[in-house]
Amino acid sequence: MSRVDPRVKLLWVVLCTSGAVLFARPLWMLGLTLFTLGGALLLGADFLGLGRRLRRFLPVLAMLTAVQILFVRTGTPLLTLGGRVLVTGEGLWKGLAAGLRLVIVFCASAVMMREDSRRVINSLIQMGVPYLFCFSLFAALCFLPLLSEAFAQALTALQLRGVNLKAVPWGRKLRLYAALIVPVLTEALARVEKLAAVMEARGFGALPRRTIYGRASMGAADWAAVCFLLVAGLTALRFYLAS
Repeated sequence: MSRVDPRVKLLWVVLCTSGAVLFARPLWMLGLTLFTLGGALLLGADFLGLGRRLRRFLPVLAMLTAVQILFVRTGTPLLTLGGRVLVTGEGLWKGLAAGLRLVIVFCASAVMMREDSRRVINSLIQMGVPYLFCFSLFAALCFLPLLSEAFAQALTALQLRGVNLKAVPWGRKLRLYAALIVPVLTEALARVEKLAAVMEARGFGALPRRTIYGRASMGAADWAAVCFLLVAGLTALRFYLAS
């Protein structure tokens, strides 16, 4: 399935990420996650690489989940201590939903990372989308693994300084991971500036129009996949709003 037209993959990504934002009910979010994992498998995602990136990002995922669980006070109490509610049903669900949304985004990124950027850009240009927007879109899809890599490098730097992360208590570990967010974002922004400098040095945007070397064409299987995704997306949206 690696030769599927990039527009089919982009439509799948739009449907999965839009559903991750729209769906707020547990069963719908679980179903969307399974649909995303199945689509990523069919579209040739690198699950080994995806697993490595998710493993590196687990501390941030745990922190986001813990924040949702501890600070959402609405819903049925599930865990109390001394008459004080620690975990509620809605808080637990919102914490799990934050983790599932991150998995969906990683799956979408894993699929697009294996796609040739030139094929994606050429396909969108043929649809009349401006080249600048096409390039920015593909760069954004590749940006999340960049954050994961920067976070892994920050953890490696801590370990080289003698910090044994396995021996650090969970409370201090969460504060440590929270403190790493700023340097990770700084490193990511520095890489973005380098990318912008390289693009400017190569004359990006110097001419009003660009030529296309290889024109993409959608086959019968691609059109069938587009029809299936559109029907599935509209049907899911209708049932979700009606329920």
